[in-house]
Amino acid sequence: MLKMVSASPLTYSKTASQRVACAPRHHSGTVIVIALIFLLLTGLISVSAMHTSIFEAKMATNEQLKEEAFQITQGVVNALTTDINYFVVAGDVGYRICATSKSGCNANTIDIDWWSTFNDERLTSAEKSAIALSYDITRKAPLFAPIPFRSHEDAVSSAKAYSAALFEINAEFDGTALRLGHSAIAQGVAIKVANAGQ
Repeated sequence: MLKMVSASPLTYSKTASQRVACAPRHHSGTVIVIALIFLLLTGLISVSAMHTSIFEAKMATNEQLKEEAFQITQGVVNALTTDINYFVVAGDVGYRICATSKSGCNANTIDIDWWSTFNDERLTSAEKSAIALSYDITRKAPLFAPIPFRSHEDAVSSAKAYSAALFEINAEFDGTALRLGHSAIAQGVAIKVANAGQ
């Protein structure tokens, strides 16, 4: 037979708001170790992303300076092609015309204001002197070349009455001493010349 035992209800000495769940007193510390590992990985990823961003910013700056150097050089070439007097048709193959300050040329008659194409007020005069710009025009072979035309135009065209004197313009901008980039351009130019007896 079963005997009934009356159990006394549980009593607490603290009020309900003061009750605290008791955790085991011995911790193994795995949660802290895992949290530190995640913190370390997050830090490494952040540093890597920062280095990548800095590297990309430097690449963008270099690309911009390269483009500016090209634009300056192209501006000088364009300035040279606008003046027909720089192209001496009477010169022989290899005849070279340079800037007024350059040596080793047949003539030093080219004088253009290339600073107007650059026009950077941030540079001091000492910094401007560290930038090198060289340009020259050289007569190329053959001395006179036929002007190309389409075969059906020879009957109606005056192209046979002219020849072409060939030239090469070389321009080089070097601002690497100031980290401003470097660019070199070689461009061919054909000047239309009337044939003898025309």
